[in-house]
Amino acid sequence: MVTVRSDEERVQSIINFFKDYKFYIFLVILVIAISLGGYFFTEGVKSSQTQAAKMLYEDWQVSSVQDDREKLFQNLTTNYSDTGYSHLAMLKKGSDLAKENNLEESLDIFYQLKENSDGFFGNSLINGIARTNIARISIALGRFEDALTVLEKYSSDEDAYTHELKGDALSGVGNDDLALQQYQSAFEKHTDIGLRNLVELKINNLNTNE
Repeated sequence: MVTVRSDEERVQSIINFFKDYKFYIFLVILVIAISLGGYFFTEGVKSSQTQAAKMLYEDWQVSSVQDDREKLFQNLTTNYSDTGYSHLAMLKKGSDLAKENNLEESLDIFYQLKENSDGFFGNSLINGIARTNIARISIALGRFEDALTVLEKYSSDEDAYTHELKGDALSGVGNDDLALQQYQSAFEKHTDIGLRNLVELKINNLNTNE
């Protein structure tokens, strides 16, 4: 036999449900409200930080006074280290120092950039660029082990240049067999004829030394 409930009974059952579980319902609503509030607050802070970093970055670019540039750079990279503008400033300064042959200073900048862009919430693209530059400069300074250490993160899906850098570092520590494997991978992935010829030259040099 089917029991038919009246509208009044249905309403009363709903009222009873809310009476019995009002504490849990209130708790869920509170958690949702706090989560939403936290999300919008965090987004607001990020937006404010990004805007402030943008202004510092623009001032740093146009400033012609060395002391002022250094202060702006330190402010940007210290207080807004997680922003893209901080990463761009460090990338530009590190590259400029390397072009001026200030390799030690450039290396310090790229190591800092690697730390600032590392981690789960970091910027993988910037982190990869920082690691590549660290490896490149370390190899130029003869610090082949340091180059291998910073490139250890890349175990698959590497680009041709990363393979080539690994080959250079491995060759530097005397591990010619592994270096040859890296150079061969670089040769296969390079699309530029000039770069392929350069890698081929490195392969030939290793084969000659065997």
